[in-house]
Amino acid sequence: MKYQPAGASDAHRIADIYNRMAAAAFLLPIGDKEAGALFLEGYPLPVPGISAQKTAVFAEKDGIDAGFAAGNASVGAQTGYVTVLLAPDDETRHALLDELIAAMREKNPALRRLRWVFYNPCLLRWRLPGPEGFSHPGLPGVPEDSTLYGFLLTEGWRVFARMNVYARALADYRIPDTLREKIAENAASGLSVRLWDPSSDGSFRPLTDALGSEDWRRTLLANEASEDPLPVMIAADEREEVRMKNNGRDFVCGFAGPMRRTDDGRGYFAGIGIHPDYRRRGLGSTLFAMLCDGLRTLGADYMTLFTGADGTAHRIYEAAGFEARRAVAAMECDLVPTDVSEDMKSR
Repeated sequence: MKYQPAGASDAHRIADIYNRMAAAAFLLPIGDKEAGALFLEGYPLPVPGISAQKTAVFAEKDGIDAGFAAGNASVGAQTGYVTVLLAPDDETRHALLDELIAAMREKNPALRRLRWVFYNPCLLRWRLPGPEGFSHPGLPGVPEDSTLYGFLLTEGWRVFARMNVYARALADYRIPDTLREKIAENAASGLSVRLWDPSSDGSFRPLTDALGSEDWRRTLLANEASEDPLPVMIAADEREEVRMKNNGRDFVCGFAGPMRRTDDGRGYFAGIGIHPDYRRRGLGSTLFAMLCDGLRTLGADYMTLFTGADGTAHRIYEAAGFEARRAVAAMECDLVPTDVSEDMKSR
């Protein structure tokens, strides 16, 4: 078996081996252009002056590609991400992973840890179990029913979070009657859940400051500044005393969105968040129900999402008719410090 790094002209080669092994790993096929964008081309990070490096390696046997692995890491970062590891057996997996780690550390000697997790910036489309053929834009971890999961455990990787991926068709979705009373109760106290109106509602900035998510901040503020913003469901405090403190505008205290229909019919949304001062009032359940109905109205055929297996958000999704389709594990491993590994090699 030979192992070699992928080069700038290897997009077709990557797509070929990826597509031969995609189904067994629950992944959707890709074309040459997508292969290049996913595994070879650089991409910007939101922090000015910081770039990221992609690394990919092949396993070759008797002149035929027998495996492929890829990962990425920010320049100088101690944590990197494994994106994919495709191989026919554990022996090839083990060697490919070693080759990938060595290649990543050659580019970035500071690397101390690898993760297989949802915030990997390189997203691979995959198909959920079920007859409908629903797909999700990024595998948020290692499927627990895959051979890869057992292999990584034997390699010393550990699970630091477990998640479930949920799905639901939207054609028959309707806002449940059980929420009507809570919606009326909140409305009586000046809280409404509706589509964001930039002409009368305040900025998302105070909400994003309170939630502390940089991803949500970038997404919501960029959408707010857009000449043609995507629709967003919001929870709004419409009380006059609140409006007086908010330049005469309703205070945005929760969001679900921004919303759009993707080319494959999936209902996309960036997230759901409630201001800490407005929680435990049923706004999260209401926002999610309005989100599902809003995406259905936009023409989305289905929704998929993932959430922590140990959290409480799954109750909202299950109450709305979503089914758990796959359990995945966020995994990580520590790398032997470079100086230690070099010392061991010299003995």
